Amino acid sequence: MKCSLVLLIDQSMISRCTILLFILMVLAGCTGIDTDKLSDDLEYRPNLSVPLGKLTAQYDEVYELPVDLPDPIDSEPVSWEEREIMYFDLEASISERKYILSMLLQFDIVNRYPAAMAVELYLVDALGEIIALTTSPIELEAAQIDESGAIVQPASTDPYPYQLPLSDEQIDALLDARALIAEGVVKDILLSNAIVNSFSSYQLDAAIGVQAQVDFSINNN
Repeated sequence: MKCSLVLLIDQSMISRCTILLFILMVLAGCTGIDTDKLSDDLEYRPNLSVPLGKLTAQYDEVYELPVDLPDPIDSEPVSWEEREIMYFDLEASISERKYILSMLLQFDIVNRYPAAMAVELYLVDALGEIIALTTSPIELEAAQIDESGAIVQPASTDPYPYQLPLSDEQIDALLDARALIAEGVVKDILLSNAIVNSFSSYQLDAAIGVQAQVDFSINNN
C-alpha cells in the first residue's frame, strides 16, 4: 500500500494582521492623531484558511487488500476498511484561541474506486486520546468505470467541498491535536477481470483544511 502526505502551512493572514497594527501605530505617531478619540474597539475579523494536508491511499494489486479474497475471485463482492493517519501542527499557523470566533473543517475527498465508500474522521490529541469529528459517515458514491475498468468519472463529496462546523470543544481539541485519522470502508466491490487488471489506477484522495473566523481587537481602555 502506498500513502503520501503533504503538509502545507500558511501564515500570511497572521502576518497581515501584524502589519495592520504596525501601520496604525505609525500613522498615529506621524500625524498627531489623538488615539483617545478613536473608537474604543478597532476590530479586524478576517477569515483564515489553513491547509492541514493531503493524503493518497492506493493498493498496487488486489492481493494486497486486507481481506480474504473469494475463490474464484469474482464469485462475490468484497468490502474492506482503510485507516490512514495525517499528522499536522496548527500552533504555528492559527492565532491564540481567544481570537477565534468560529472554525470549520473543509474536505475535498475524491473516490477513485468503483465502489461506494463511507469515511469517518477522528482527532488524536496530545495525550493520544481519540476524539470523533464526524457524527455520521461521509458517504461517497462509486467512481464510474468503462468496460475495461478504466475510470470515467471519479466521485467526490457531496456537497463539494464538504464543510464540517466545529463546536467549541472540537475547536479546542483541534488546536491541541497532532494527527487526524481517516477511516474509510470500501463497500461491496466485485473483483471482475477488468477491475483486477485496472486496480493499480484506483485510489482515494483527500485534502483537508481549516477555515477560521478570528477577531483581532485593539482596546484603548
